[in-house]
Amino acid sequence: MTESIGTLLSGSWKTFTTFKNPIFIASAVFGLVLFGMQYALAEKTIGSMEKQFGNIQQMQELTERIEAGDQEAFQEMMMKMGMVGDDGEINEEALEDAAAGLIGKTLPMFGLFFLTMMVLTLISSTFYFVLAIEGSQDFMATLSKVPSLIFPMLGVWIWSFLRSFAWIPVLGIIPAIIIGPRLIMSSVILVQEKKGVFECVSLSYARSKGYWGKIVGNSIVSALVVMLAMIVISIGVGAVSMVSEMGGAIAGAIFQSATTAYATIFIVKLSNTISANPFAVVVKK
Repeated sequence: MTESIGTLLSGSWKTFTTFKNPIFIASAVFGLVLFGMQYALAEKTIGSMEKQFGNIQQMQELTERIEAGDQEAFQEMMMKMGMVGDDGEINEEALEDAAAGLIGKTLPMFGLFFLTMMVLTLISSTFYFVLAIEGSQDFMATLSKVPSLIFPMLGVWIWSFLRSFAWIPVLGIIPAIIIGPRLIMSSVILVQEKKGVFECVSLSYARSKGYWGKIVGNSIVSALVVMLAMIVISIGVGAVSMVSEMGGAIAGAIFQSATTAYATIFIVKLSNTISANPFAVVVKK
């Protein structure tokens, strides 16, 4: 019999606390990298906006005046941005050019940020999968096993995505809802059994037969638990932010990484209990 949701949640928490030291180190490392990326993006975005529109603080003050109903503030803002013509009317062409210029400058930055975020998510998730499966207290020993799994893990993610969502343009979202949850075991099989990319996804689909409801139901409950924890912790993060805005942002990034660790541990335990209790006999190739 598969483990209940309560057992899975408590077991995941027990594993989380058992390996709290490597998890804390990893959360701090990945969280600080995440904060650094967010900070760099914010600084570059502000710099681009100041070059395009002038001093950001003055713009914020004008925005507050506009929100308060000051009719002259909008005209002042347009003048500072160079959007008002000689006749005193708003130059729509200049406004469109400014918007296009800002998008042209910030879009590459957001693209780079998104790509870097994907790489960071891939690395951190792979680390937590290795930690949850192999259970080492040595942070560096666990981290050393990540590089060899990066590209296979990326392949599993891409193939799982294609298997689930490539059908949407043809058949709609229903196949994705049916197939997607049944591929949740793919990453676990990769790390645990060292199978190939396509075999990991195929085995996940085969082994999860009859367990779609358990996977979806348990995943929803675990997500709600994590969300509740995030709400509680966010209160503490908010208190830190009142003292130091940067400190609050760093604490938030570290906590975000820690929740990824718990979610990964839960996926591993859910996958293991399903694998140990096959609904149907899986023929090994």
